[in-house]
Amino acid sequence: MHTQSYSTEILSRTSSGDRRGEERREVDLLINRFLNGYPYLCRATNISRTGMRVVPLHEPAVETPFMGLQFQLPGSDEIVTASGEAVGAAGSTGPVGIRFTRMPPTSAEQIGRFVAKHRD
Repeated sequence: MHTQSYSTEILSRTSSGDRRGEERREVDLLINRFLNGYPYLCRATNISRTGMRVVPLHEPAVETPFMGLQFQLPGSDEIVTASGEAVGAAGSTGPVGIRFTRMPPTSAEQIGRFVAKHRD
């Protein structure tokens, strides 16, 4: 089985005013975000190979920036799992930017294929 290395792949940059370096795709996904070991339902609004933006639906105010993530990409039956760190938030209940910190190679490949397939 061939495994593609995503660390060497170069994707186009977003607008010059945006500090994010990876292409992002708009999505409308319900995901599980695990905070302090408990799952909370969130809505993902965009995704890239390096992170995603989520909108909490109902969860307590939690001080930890680290979390687990679990979701399915459109058109796939496989579960994507990742660990992430909150890197930007609009208040305690607003959208949260999440940078992926760890994920299995299969999850990274799924996200990479999804982003590449759904280019504008």
